[in-house]
Amino acid sequence: MRDRLLVLLTLTLLGAVVAEAQLPRAVIKELYSPTKSKTELRVAPLLDQLPSSGYTTVRVSIVNDGKIHRTWNFEFNSSDANYTNEGNELRSTYTVSCQPKKSTEVDLLVPLVTAFQAGFSTTTTLTINVKAPTPLRGSSATLLTTYDPRFPAVMVSEDLYNRNGSNLASAVEVALSGGPHGGGFGSSGIEFGAAFNPRQMPDDWRAYSGYDACLLTEDDWGLLPPGARIALLKWNRLGGNLVIYSSNSTTTLSSLNIDQESRGRREATLGWGSVTIQPLPAGGLLDADPTVKLVMDEIPKKTGTNRLQTLRDGFRPHWPLQTAFGSKTAHIVFFILILIAFGILVGPVNLFVFARAGQRHRLFITTPIISFSASLLLVVLILFQDGFGGRGQRVILMELGPDHTAYLSQEQIARTGVLLNTGFTTNEHGYLSPIMIAESRWARVTQGGDGGRGRYTVDLREDGLKAAGDWFQSRSEHGHLFETVRPTRGRVTLVRGGNDPVINSTFEFPLETLYYLDSDGNSWTAAAVQQGRNTTLQATTTRRFDEWIKLESFRFAPRNRMRIDLAAGRRGHFFAVSREGPGVDTLRSINWSDTYTFLTGAVATP
Repeated sequence: MRDRLLVLLTLTLLGAVVAEAQLPRAVIKELYSPTKSKTELRVAPLLDQLPSSGYTTVRVSIVNDGKIHRTWNFEFNSSDANYTNEGNELRSTYTVSCQPKKSTEVDLLVPLVTAFQAGFSTTTTLTINVKAPTPLRGSSATLLTTYDPRFPAVMVSEDLYNRNGSNLASAVEVALSGGPHGGGFGSSGIEFGAAFNPRQMPDDWRAYSGYDACLLTEDDWGLLPPGARIALLKWNRLGGNLVIYSSNSTTTLSSLNIDQESRGRREATLGWGSVTIQPLPAGGLLDADPTVKLVMDEIPKKTGTNRLQTLRDGFRPHWPLQTAFGSKTAHIVFFILILIAFGILVGPVNLFVFARAGQRHRLFITTPIISFSASLLLVVLILFQDGFGGRGQRVILMELGPDHTAYLSQEQIARTGVLLNTGFTTNEHGYLSPIMIAESRWARVTQGGDGGRGRYTVDLREDGLKAAGDWFQSRSEHGHLFETVRPTRGRVTLVRGGNDPVINSTFEFPLETLYYLDSDGNSWTAAAVQQGRNTTLQATTTRRFDEWIKLESFRFAPRNRMRIDLAAGRRGHFFAVSREGPGVDTLRSINWSDTYTFLTGAVATP
């Protein structure tokens, strides 16, 4: 009997340990007045490291043992500050409510600042401040992750991380200090990646938007909740890279329900990202050096540099959109003349004419009048030269995916005049980041300026992002990248094939030029494709198509240019451009004079 009780107790304790291990590790645990009630607060990030941009997901669990409805307020502040300067900051706020005698659990999608600081031992931090309802006490915690702009942001399943984390981190250190990416200094102790529990992964693709690669096993893939699996596949098509380790040589992309078109294949480029199935060594022990090389070298050759490097270096010094946008000459000679005139008036003229000897008391009247007049004249000159609001241009890369989805990457640049309001709300959710642009007297987010040392706020609303702060500043030049997954009914359908193909477009805007690459590799083209009208395509040469798509790709920064190159050889796909496609709206006072959209995707068959 005693042995049975001992076994039962042991199993119970093991079950409790396993259950606790399956929960994300909490950074805030509050048990309010444990002798009087069981009101509790638990705050836990779902991944144990922060990406250098994008979002992170924080799970909030509350038990309200009180007799009244209670609300907790959460303030998040992410920063890339280091010991030399205060860096950039992004703030966001949330509220979580809990009914009396109830419990609640919510996942908060927390926006993160883009970490533009570079140098030795650079870090990104997230400070969490919780204001509990009276009379409960407040709480706080800080998450800190060391990063290196040269190394991609990686997610690694707990199973792989527990077996390989130390060896992979050592291999990263070697690669960054002595390898082709090194510069004679180390990586300052960065980890290989952020560990995650596959059972706890969020079901929103934005939660993964700051990461470049995800490594997990076939068993981990099976443990993912359905929503998380769909979110990871959206992230993959939006440029994320998925690496799945399997000990089964017969496992394919189709058997994992990743892509049914890739029958028998273990590797493919889907959308803008890659997915590959790698052999899982015995015991789950990965060969560290090839694994680091895979995420640092081999994957970027397919899909482009890591996200942080793209935001830091991909838009300077020769960003095609910025070049096409043109520069602005500052007419400072007028300001110099006004200041010279002001100095003469407020000095000798004021002293010897307006308030000559015996009338010095007039200085108390004439000096303010002269100063006010000069200031007013400067304001009028600024308004005349720069005006209110501003103007901008946008280029959009749109690829149609499965299940009536469209994947968008919008590059935009704007030059502002005087802004009376810098806040805005986007018309849809997504990933929003400033980008480093070429140095100029108008540019704010530059390498020399440590990324602008901006102060941003972003709050998630039902239909978009509510942003304020330094996203736009008066009399400045700003570049941004916005990426999103958008539902769409637009598509191009092949009405009739053969030597005289006919297509039909359901896009709500006209397509200026369209090319179609059929299943045999033949090229066809048409101009002025209107919604709902059958259009007969004309035969063209492969050379003409290649020249056209190369010319169009050079409207974009290198990463989106590579994405177009990835799509260029896909048979059964269309490629089109339009100047009337819907962009993602930001600041309303900006006149977006040109929105140019490049579209591609599989041609549907009736």
